[in-house]
Amino acid sequence: MVEILESAESASPLITRHVAGSLKRQEIDGLSLSQLERFGLRLLQPLPASFARELAAWRVARGAIPPRRLIQIRTEELVSARLDDYAGLAGKYDLIFFGSALGGAAAHLAAVAGGPFLPQPFILGVQGGTKDDRLETYLEHVTPIAETILSENPDLAAIAHFDPVHDGWLTRRLAHLRLKLIDLPSSYKDFILAKLKPGGAIVYLDCSARWLQYRLNDRFSLQVGGWGDIPAQEFLVGSERINSFLSRQGSQHTGGWELRGQSPDWCSESEWGSQPGLDLALESFAGREGFRFERIRFGHPHDFSRLAFLAHRELFLEQGIEARGVLIEMFTQYAPWLAIERGLLPLWLIFNTHDSLLFLQRERSSFPEDIPVYLSALVTLSRTPDMVEWDEWAVALAGRDWHSVGARREKYPEDLLMLGTWTDRLRYLTSPLDRLPGYLSLERLLGLAAKLQGTN
Repeated sequence: MVEILESAESASPLITRHVAGSLKRQEIDGLSLSQLERFGLRLLQPLPASFARELAAWRVARGAIPPRRLIQIRTEELVSARLDDYAGLAGKYDLIFFGSALGGAAAHLAAVAGGPFLPQPFILGVQGGTKDDRLETYLEHVTPIAETILSENPDLAAIAHFDPVHDGWLTRRLAHLRLKLIDLPSSYKDFILAKLKPGGAIVYLDCSARWLQYRLNDRFSLQVGGWGDIPAQEFLVGSERINSFLSRQGSQHTGGWELRGQSPDWCSESEWGSQPGLDLALESFAGREGFRFERIRFGHPHDFSRLAFLAHRELFLEQGIEARGVLIEMFTQYAPWLAIERGLLPLWLIFNTHDSLLFLQRERSSFPEDIPVYLSALVTLSRTPDMVEWDEWAVALAGRDWHSVGARREKYPEDLLMLGTWTDRLRYLTSPLDRLPGYLSLERLLGLAAKLQGTN
C-alpha cells in the first residue's frame, strides 16, 4: 500500500484519479468523501461560515505532514502514489501526458485523447504555519525541511508557496511546499515502457506561466501570493485592499511581504508553471526508446482550458454527436468523465476570481447556441478581495439557459454541502449519450493547439 503524502484535494492526485476513472470509462468521486464526511457537511450547513472555516482548517492541519517525516521523503514515494492511481488498467496507450498539473484542463485533455497523465509537481502540507502572517516565520519553518529534501533528491526542485490571501485560513496552521521533478524518475520510465505502445507519443503540457519569486538557491525559491486577480507585485509591496482583507480576518499584518535584502525574479509559477528539466529528460528518453515527443506550450493556464473545450467540440463533431451543454468548472470542481458521457463541452476556470470571470466572458461567444450552460460555482472558504460575487456570474451568463450545479446562490461560496455532491445535481439535469464517443487523435489535438498558438 502506497503511503498518501499529498492531500486528496491537491491538484496532482485529483487529476490522476479523474483520468484513471475516465480511462476505465467510469465516474469517480474526486474528493473521495466517506458517508460520514458527507453527513458531517450536512450538519455544518446551518453554522456560520467562520466556524466551518476553522473546522476545515483544523481537519486539513491534522492531515499535514510532520517535518520529521518530510525530510525522509524520496522522489519515488511521490511518483509511486500517482502511478498507484492507474493500477488495474490493462493494455497500452497511444500517448501519455506529462507536465504541469493544470487542474481540469489537464484532466480533460487526457480524457478526450485517451491517455494517462503523470504530473511534474507534488504539493505537501507541512505541519506548522505562521499565526501572525509573518513571511520570515513561514520561511524559517520550511527552509531547513526543503534543503534537506533537496540534498537527498537531486531530481527535485522546491518552492515554498506562501499565499496569506487566498490560503490565509490555511497558512496560519501549515506551510505549503511544492516539489517539482527536474529529471525523469525510474518509476515513470518503467510506466512508459509498460503502458505506451511502440512508437507512441509522450506529450508534455508546457505552461510558461510566470510569477515573482525569491531565489534562495539554485533549486529552491519562495513565492508569495498565487494566481488570481491580484498581481504578483501587489503581494510584495502591499495595498489597501489587502490590508483591509487581513484586518477583516483578524490579522494585524500590513504592508505586503517583501523579503528584506533580496530582489525577486520572474520564475516558473509555483502552481501552474512548468519547471525546466523534466521536459528535456522526457525528450531524451523518447529518442532513446523510439517514442515520439510532442510539446504543447501555452503561456497561460486558461489556454489549455480553451484547447480542452475545442478538443471536445472537435471529437463530438467528428463522431456525429451533438453537444448537449457547456459545463463551466472551477479549480478542483471538474468532471472529465461526465463531460464525455453526457456530451458536454467543458470550460475549466482557474478559480472564482475576476481574471477567470474575464476569461469566461471572452469565451462565451464560442458556446454553441440553444444548448444549456451548467455553472459549477466554486465552494471555497475564503472571500478574497478578487473574488467574483454571485451576481457577476449571473450577468456573465445573462441571456443563456444556465443552471447552477455548484455552490447555491444563497450559500456561495461557503456551500459545504455541495463540496462533494455538486456532480449529483449535474447528473440530475443531464442524461448519458446514447453512444459513447471514442478518443480524439493526437494529430487532431496538435492541430487545434497549433491554431490556438497562432491566434494568441
